[in-house]
Amino acid sequence: MLQEFRHQDKMNKVISSLQTSGFKKPTSFQKQVFPAIFSGRDLLAETYKADGIVITYLLPLLIRQFQKRNSPSVLILTDSLSSVNRIENNYLLINKSNNFKTTLTALGSDKSPGNDVPVFSKQPPIIVGITSRIIDHIRRNNLILDNIDTLIIDVPEETSQTGFEQNIFFIVSKLNKKTQIQIFVNKIGKTEELEKILNRPKILLYTDREKLGTITQGDSAVDKEKLELQIKTIIEEIKANPDDLAEYRKIFKKNVPIFLRSYFAAKLLKDSDGSFSKPKRRIATGNMKTLFISIGRRRKVHPRDLMKLFQKSLDIKSTEIGPIKVLDNYSFIDLNEKLSAKAVDQMNGMEYRGRKISVDFAKKKT
Repeated sequence: MLQEFRHQDKMNKVISSLQTSGFKKPTSFQKQVFPAIFSGRDLLAETYKADGIVITYLLPLLIRQFQKRNSPSVLILTDSLSSVNRIENNYLLINKSNNFKTTLTALGSDKSPGNDVPVFSKQPPIIVGITSRIIDHIRRNNLILDNIDTLIIDVPEETSQTGFEQNIFFIVSKLNKKTQIQIFVNKIGKTEELEKILNRPKILLYTDREKLGTITQGDSAVDKEKLELQIKTIIEEIKANPDDLAEYRKIFKKNVPIFLRSYFAAKLLKDSDGSFSKPKRRIATGNMKTLFISIGRRRKVHPRDLMKLFQKSLDIKSTEIGPIKVLDNYSFIDLNEKLSAKAVDQMNGMEYRGRKISVDFAKKKT
């Protein structure tokens, strides 16, 4: 029921704006997502069979009053020009009837990035663009992300842009810690890497999940299949980095009786609201550099192998290592600038699994 929603004043404004735009009432998806957006928490929303997705995340942005009008406060990321145009068209549709004071600026046309520069001088409050175009402007110092308070990631069902997730990680590394991140994806579980950028407590919203009902608020519902998969993943992480848990293990064994240890673990799962997620490696901070490593899946190399190799070679912790991507014949790993230079100096030409490997700075795509 609408009257049960929190932030009723904001909900009233949203409903009024929808009706002014010609919509009789919110869709079931919008009824789920609007309160989650107003909570201020990070959000992952499944859009499978959902209606009104773009309007769902645009309306709360447009009706709120921006306190910082002299700089962009919202960044919306997608992967193609057609998606940028779709978002812009939805904005024009609802703005035509409501005449919002907040403007939306779409980047990423087929023109040169240099033609976007005059747009930044106007300090637009909402910017929409493909990730590669946004990164281009970040590197040119046209766009500073320190004051972005909301990041929206509209993940298409089939991404057309190579390196989409890697681009997202780079952009997120430039944001401040208080930025609210909202991810809209066709199926939760298909973008496990992207879920790492969400801060807890987070909100997970599902659609068309009979065993979960129409909505999971917070992390309170237990998806048995997903939980079992996450537990297996955690076990793999433990096997890959057992030394990280040595002190915790000692304290655990000393204080928890052996016959209560399984109950203790179950209590931890329950207290985590049934979503004991994969241990989240924080995104390394600083000026990130991507390194090329001349080994990949065909040499039976996995991300955890490269993590252990770099940890041991550079004497660093796993939390200092950014995203790792392993392809068939080579791999990429992100480190901050100082560590990346050290890695190239010390590891290029080293022997690994019976052969010499190359470790060098990845070439930028042209």
